[in-house]
Amino acid sequence: MKQYLGSIRTGIFLCYTRFMKAVILCAGDGNRLKPATENIPKPLLLVGRPILFYIFNSLPDKVDEVFLIIQEKHKILFRKFLEDNNIKIKVNILFQDKEKKGTYFALITAKDYLAKEDAFLVLNGDDIFLKEDLENLVKSCVPVYGLGYKKMNKRYRTCDLDLEKKRILSFRMQTDQEIEKEMPCFSGAFVLIKDFFDYKPVYTEGEAGIPHTLFGSGAKVYYVLLRKWFQINTPEDFSIAQKDLAGGKID
Repeated sequence: MKQYLGSIRTGIFLCYTRFMKAVILCAGDGNRLKPATENIPKPLLLVGRPILFYIFNSLPDKVDEVFLIIQEKHKILFRKFLEDNNIKIKVNILFQDKEKKGTYFALITAKDYLAKEDAFLVLNGDDIFLKEDLENLVKSCVPVYGLGYKKMNKRYRTCDLDLEKKRILSFRMQTDQEIEKEMPCFSGAFVLIKDFFDYKPVYTEGEAGIPHTLFGSGAKVYYVLLRKWFQINTPEDFSIAQKDLAGGKID
């Protein structure tokens, strides 16, 4: 059962889809958390429970199937995680081509499975979210990014917002003055439409990124402000998450 208001091509529509597929990107190298990630992929690091455990617990109720994108060398570890944590939802494990770097190519791994889906949820395997936030995300106009306000270092991009229409107007580097302030930050939670697979990949530092490709296409992109999420990129992030998480869920 599906209903639409507006046009998929313009992006100005609300999607009421009973079921939705989700992709969790877990094929990164976790270089900034080495040596902890030398033998264990970052999504399986313990923050009380494995990071991936929290991600599965936060999935919206309408998600009925998950595609887990990993490095092939980690397949035994991820299969053991699924068994040990009694994950009930249908999970398909796919391997990213190790010669093709970046989140764009991680997502392309699932292209054949998503090409007929009007919209699908994408989550980074190293971000922990509130289920409430992800429920709001999948009810929004699409394509849509989850945003939060954070102080970021120079490598992270920010954006300008249309507060009335809930649209993202830019995807840009921070100015020197903005680095000291809390700015809109792109989380690893977003909903894309199948048109994404028609976009030409956009590279930065030798890798093709999803946000770079999405905004490079000129598509209208909306946003939802997340109440809370943990971005685990550095040892400091990891330490904060360990202190704040307890009992298998976000406080």
